[in-house]
Amino acid sequence: MDKKQMATFQKIGKRWRARIRRKGFPAQSEMFDTKAQAQDWASRQEADMRALKFQDVRIIADKTLGSAIDRYVEEQTQVKPLGKNKKAVLATLKRYLGKLTMPELTGDVLIDYVKERKGAGAGGVTIAIDLTYLSSVLKAARNIWRWPVNLDAIAQARAYMDHIGLSTRSKERTRRPTKIELGNISTWFAVKVRQKVPMSDLIAFAVDTAMRLSEIINLKWADLNEQDRTIIIRNRKHPRAKIGNDQEVPLLGDAFAIIKRQPKMDKEERIFPVTEGTVSSLFPRACKSLGIEDLKFHDLRHEGVSRLFEQGYSIEQVALVSGHRDWKMLARYTQIRAKDLHRRPPLG
Repeated sequence: MDKKQMATFQKIGKRWRARIRRKGFPAQSEMFDTKAQAQDWASRQEADMRALKFQDVRIIADKTLGSAIDRYVEEQTQVKPLGKNKKAVLATLKRYLGKLTMPELTGDVLIDYVKERKGAGAGGVTIAIDLTYLSSVLKAARNIWRWPVNLDAIAQARAYMDHIGLSTRSKERTRRPTKIELGNISTWFAVKVRQKVPMSDLIAFAVDTAMRLSEIINLKWADLNEQDRTIIIRNRKHPRAKIGNDQEVPLLGDAFAIIKRQPKMDKEERIFPVTEGTVSSLFPRACKSLGIEDLKFHDLRHEGVSRLFEQGYSIEQVALVSGHRDWKMLARYTQIRAKDLHRRPPLG
């Protein structure tokens, strides 16, 4: 061990003084009746220092949260790219809190942040995600960079959210389109001669495959298995693995036929070469024109999963199609109603 980090002991009269000096920590000293007591105290204090309990916050006095976020992003992207949502959240944190130094990032400051975000219209789920990603940065700072940051500030902000009853659980959507609504939307796009985006096919494909829009528009011709009528979804959404979670799924219903009628273009790997933003703007435009309320493109995935259950597929079979890792998440798609449990009286 470096001598500068070791405790020193000095006998003063009949007592012993223990003194500890270590870079990054305030100096500490204490008097004891015996040298053994002094040595025992010093050992405990040095252990606490190694655990960063008494680290001097002056070493991070000039370090801002903005610089910490930049360092975190740089180190994270060396392994794998950050998800779109995480990047957006970190940018928001940097915009609101980036100029603050790390010691200024107190519980009171984060409570004010919660109030400001709530006042700007952000919901409890959104704010909770903000705090989760902020916690990731602070934990990296404390555990990897060895900065004496205050992790309790996050807990104080969460406690405030609980105190004011700000829900951190997202509301589960149960909206399902009717057959008439789907038919009307598809017809609305079909009659538009100048409409180049195959919206009618995308809508039918989304229902038959229960895929997310981001998954549909990234499907590649090279991943299509015509013999087995399956296709591989690359980097499918996963609670832990952001990259490399590839999954082969069946093309049920009319999904295979829809793919087969898509034109193959030179130098274009994707089956549906459109952007998520384009579809996300065209779909609500059609709904508004037709007077269809509260329907999102993502609801087509809900419809697709629900139909699979209605067709008699087992929960593990539905999970293979939908990609759900937690089968409990599929329970809401079954939409069993209390009245459905009454058995019909026997005939005759």
